[in-house]
Amino acid sequence: MATPEPNLQPPPPDATAPRPGDLRRLEARLARLEAYLRFQPLSEADVEAILAAGTAPHGSAAAPAGPTAQEKEEGLEMEIGETWMARIGVVALICGLAFLVTYPFATLPSIVPCLIGYAAVGLLFLLARRWRPTLPQIAPILFGGALFLLYFATLRLHFFSTNPFIAGTAPGALLLVLVLAVQFQVAHRQRSELTAILVAILSLATALICDSAPLTLGITLGTAATAVYFFRHHQWHRLLHVTLLLAYAAHLLWLFGNPLLGHPFHPVATPEGNLFYLAGYATLFAAVEFFRSDEADGLCSRLIRVLANGLGAMLLASLNCYLYYPADAWWILGTLSLGFMTTALLAWNHHRSLVATALYACLGYLALSAALFAHFPSPDFFGWLAWQSLLVAATAVWFRSKIIVVANVFIYGGIYLLYLLLAPAAGLVNLSFALVALAIARILNWQQERLELRTELMRNGYLGAAMVIIPYGLYHTVPPGWVSVSWLAAAGAYFLASALLHNRKYRWMGILTLLATIVYVFLVDLARLELIYRISSTLVLGVVLLVVSVSYARRRRRP
Repeated sequence: MATPEPNLQPPPPDATAPRPGDLRRLEARLARLEAYLRFQPLSEADVEAILAAGTAPHGSAAAPAGPTAQEKEEGLEMEIGETWMARIGVVALICGLAFLVTYPFATLPSIVPCLIGYAAVGLLFLLARRWRPTLPQIAPILFGGALFLLYFATLRLHFFSTNPFIAGTAPGALLLVLVLAVQFQVAHRQRSELTAILVAILSLATALICDSAPLTLGITLGTAATAVYFFRHHQWHRLLHVTLLLAYAAHLLWLFGNPLLGHPFHPVATPEGNLFYLAGYATLFAAVEFFRSDEADGLCSRLIRVLANGLGAMLLASLNCYLYYPADAWWILGTLSLGFMTTALLAWNHHRSLVATALYACLGYLALSAALFAHFPSPDFFGWLAWQSLLVAATAVWFRSKIIVVANVFIYGGIYLLYLLLAPAAGLVNLSFALVALAIARILNWQQERLELRTELMRNGYLGAAMVIIPYGLYHTVPPGWVSVSWLAAAGAYFLASALLHNRKYRWMGILTLLATIVYVFLVDLARLELIYRISSTLVLGVVLLVVSVSYARRRRRP
């Protein structure tokens, strides 16, 4: 049998083998990627170390060694020399160009320095565009510096110039606003929050530089609206917070004469309708709560936003009331309270925001307290403040907010303490505090499950407050000979409430009030009253105590 002849033909080329052209393209791509990532060239020692680690047996690969002290020192040196030196250099370059724009050329027109600034802006934009792939640590700084220099060169066309190229303030301000609008559009297209923050700061600086009520307050309101728009579309929290704080700061500086421009620190002569602009800021920043994203919006961010907006609006409204509208302060603060409460209601109905609802509601209560204080004389406004606590408890039930319930405890206690310290005792005021305490206790007992209250500490506190306030109020209201009798009547009312409501806590309130009456009769009535009042006090007390004892004895015998 003949053996087959060996196949001497060369094997067919492998279709998967890389071709020389493919290898060159792969090397070019790797080189471009390394240049973009700023990787250093590999030495032979680096190559051997990488290959050794890659060919180690499975499970026995040595952990990569940490950088040595020399490598750390070289890395720090490279970071300082390559990154920070470049950033500081760009900042110094921008400052130098800004000084050049402000330099007064004696023999040249005033437009020449501004044209030099515009030429520098174009050069910086060109460098930032060309260096973006190769020098990513320098290009953004160049771009931001170009935006600032563009604004500064435009600013010099009218402002801070002895011989301005543009004579009127309004045209100069309009040109600045157009430049800022273009810069905001650039930040929007590039999705750069840092650029937007820079432009917002320049915009609010422009508002103060214009030094005119319509321009200052109008530009501030426009900047606030722009920040809210960007928050709506990009969730830029830092831009919103910076704009919110600086907007209220700019309004406050304008209100006191804009001292940053060298004016004396003194309130402006007329209010110039600044309350309408203030209402615009507060409404815009409060509207954020209706389209925010819970996933991207943290608790700290919401706290800062709500408190800064509410307290800023409260401060400026109070200053306006004190400086310009002392007679109409109550309705201004009342309107502010209504706005806060409306915001809380809408936040609750929109997405059940516990934090925004509770904080705006508490701010509304604070503004309402200030309105009552401004409208009613002392001590009557303390009674109205007590009834406000009942309103707070009712809204807490509506919003299911334990935060408001706890805050109301401190509000009620603080108001009553101020009443004791600052105002003379008044019967109607004490009665108001007592009735409010009893009503709030009933509300907390009625809506305990809705509020998810696991203890009765707050309810017991309100009942205890009523048990103390009622005898105190009767002591200062009724004639001295009838104090003990009025206390016995209060104790009888507690026992009646216990029978109607089937609640033993009111019986304990009645017992404690009877004990207080016994002490008062034997220590005060028997020592200071006339004989007829002593007889009546002891007889009435004895009868009441016997009636109570008999009722308890029958209760014990009852099956």
